[in-house]
Amino acid sequence: MPENIRLTSRDVPLIQLGVYQCRFPVSEDPSVPGGYRFCAGATSSDRVYCDHHHSIVTAVDPRRTRSGLHPAQRRAA
Repeated sequence: MPENIRLTSRDVPLIQLGVYQCRFPVSEDPSVPGGYRFCAGATSSDRVYCDHHHSIVTAVDPRRTRSGLHPAQRRAA
């Protein structure tokens, strides 16, 4: 199963999402307005993604931090 889809994803069109439901796109569907279906898992009041998708979106790519320098510092070095 792809990393961005989890067992509790419900594949809901954007127009059917309620308040505090995850807005992470999990599949394409040309038959719905906007062309995507979304997770619809529970979110907290300060997030648009569920915990699972929030961790994916905010993960740091280790390839980008291999030198330990900020990107601007790498260019100047």
